[in-house]
Amino acid sequence: MKLSTKGRYGLAVVVLLNKNKGQTTSLISISSSLDLSKIYLEQILAVLKSHQIVSSLKGPSGGYYIKPESYFTVYDVLTALEPNLTHQDIETNQKTLGSILEDKVYQPLSLSIKTCLSSVSLDELSGLLVEEVMYYI
Repeated sequence: MKLSTKGRYGLAVVVLLNKNKGQTTSLISISSSLDLSKIYLEQILAVLKSHQIVSSLKGPSGGYYIKPESYFTVYDVLTALEPNLTHQDIETNQKTLGSILEDKVYQPLSLSIKTCLSSVSLDELSGLLVEEVMYYI
């Protein structure tokens, strides 16, 4: 499985924000921690915000945060950032090569990806962080 940089950086951003769940983190702070441009980071955060994974607060003490009561998995984050992460079902009544591959390869593969990514929570990942984050792709 190959993820785009948006998916990779988005997951890193969310894990970083989840480490300080409930506290706002400024865009500049996130940008410097991940060595990522503010413009690209804003694009990622806009998608995450539209999927209600992160929230924002405007003003001098504003920034982005994850609500303290929130529980998200890696699957939640990656499906928001990577819409084509899992294969889409094809409806067909004929036993064509496409339907056979769908039944025997694509659906089981999609299920395995979902199962694996759903088993890893952001709380688990952020709990493993011990020091200042520096993330490079």
